[in-house]
Formats: sequence, C-alpha cells, structure tokens
Amino acid sequence: MKNIIPLVVSVILGLAAVYIVSKLLFEKENTDTEKTISVVVAARDLSAYDELSQGALTYKNIPESAVPKNALRWENVSLAYGQQLPHAVSQDDYILMTDIRIQTTLSDCTRQGEWTVPVTFSDPALVKMLMPDDEIGIISTYVTPSVTVDKNMTVSDGSGVKMTESRETSVLLPCVRVIGIANERGSFREGGSSSGTVFVSLPPQQAMILIAAQRESELYPVLRKRNDSVALSRKDGGVVNADTFAKIRKGLAPAELPEVPNKDHR
Repeated sequence: MKNIIPLVVSVILGLAAVYIVSKLLFEKENTDTEKTISVVVAARDLSAYDELSQGALTYKNIPESAVPKNALRWENVSLAYGQQLPHAVSQDDYILMTDIRIQTTLSDCTRQGEWTVPVTFSDPALVKMLMPDDEIGIISTYVTPSVTVDKNMTVSDGSGVKMTESRETSVLLPCVRVIGIANERGSFREGGSSSGTVFVSLPPQQAMILIAAQRESELYPVLRKRNDSVALSRKDGGVVNADTFAKIRKGLAPAELPEVPNKDHR
C-alpha cells in the first residue's frame, strides 16, 4: 500500500504537467495566429517633462486584442516627437495618446481617406463616460409619415385623407470609433463632456448620411466592446416600431392595481 501512494501521486502530477503544457501550447498557437499591432513604448526610463525624441521611443508588437486603450500606434509615432511627457514613464511602458494630447490635433486623428464628423446625441449620459478610441454604435429614432384614405368620405376636398406619423428606431451605424469628444475645457482627447457631442471618422458617404440623419432624427450612442467582431451588420438590430410593441402586448391580460395595497408591500 505504501508503494502505491507515491505511484498515484506521480501519475496525478504527470497528468497535471501534461495539461499545463497543452494549455500553454494552445494559448501560444492562438497568439501566433492573431493579428499583431505595433505600439509605441519607452526605449528607456523617462522622467516627467522629458522631451520625446527618436532615441527615447521604440515599438512593441502585441496581439490586437491586448492593445491598451488609447495606446499610440507606431505608425503615428511622429505625433509624439518634440513633446514633453506630463509624467514619468518606465522602460517598455506604453506611450498613450493622452500623454501627447496637448499638441495633437483633431486632423491628426482622422483616418486616411475618411472625414471627421461631429455628432450630437439626444442623451449625453453615455457621452460623459466615453473616452477617445472607444467604439460605439449609433441608433436612430425617426418619424415616418404615412397617408391613409377613408373610402367612405369625399376625397375631392381632402377630407378623406389623413396624415399620420409613426416613430421607428433602427441601427444607423453599427460600429464607429470615437476619435474625440467636445469638451468644455477646449480638449478633444479627454472624457467628461456634458455637451453630448463626439467626433467620429467615417468614409465620405457614411459621413454625409450621418450629417443628414442628425437633421431628420434623434441619435443615441450604444457602447461596444473594443475590437468586437460581432453584430457589425445593420440588419442584426432590426427595426422597432408600433408593430414591435403590439407583438410584445399580444396575449397579455391588462394589469390592475388592487383597491387596497398588500400590507406586506407597504
């Protein structure tokens, strides 16, 4: 019996080792196949107010899913040259867009071949919590006019024609990147705005549609997980209208309040 116990322990430890090695190999394989992004990091320890130069910065390739929020990408490293750090940064630490926000312009953040558009939302609650480089969907609520004709009434004088309106809600743009936020302090690379206005970078045709949509409808933002590849089609959200609520109410009995409330819930 004493000889069996060490054998059992050895087998368990061996299985555990095989599991750990297999897990590490699986994770490494997933990391190797994932797209990598080059981000700017400090080439050495940097002190507050150090001027950023080519010798002070280098790059690090990391998986796209691990890119820190507001990380400065290597392709945009020139934005950092000549600027002073607002705080100390250790070697290999990331250089963030917020570290160089003082001299970065809105034009520098616009993507190649795209236009920057300000969009004002009807409800600024979420805008207060947004940060540059967050990804959002834009929901549009608009009024749809319709004409009905009463055949039992004379239409020659227009009395049989009725104009009605219905409100519908649908996805306008499923995923856009916030490149700036209209801030009362004059900054666009910080959050905390109460204006309800953000800046987004879009291809020209989508930019024009967004501008027109602001005249015709109320717009609301929804927050997306960064780099989420799900629900990128406008059709995924469908449309919400009167028929939607009619179907929700279908089969439900009207609720009534009792004349005397339940004493256990007073």
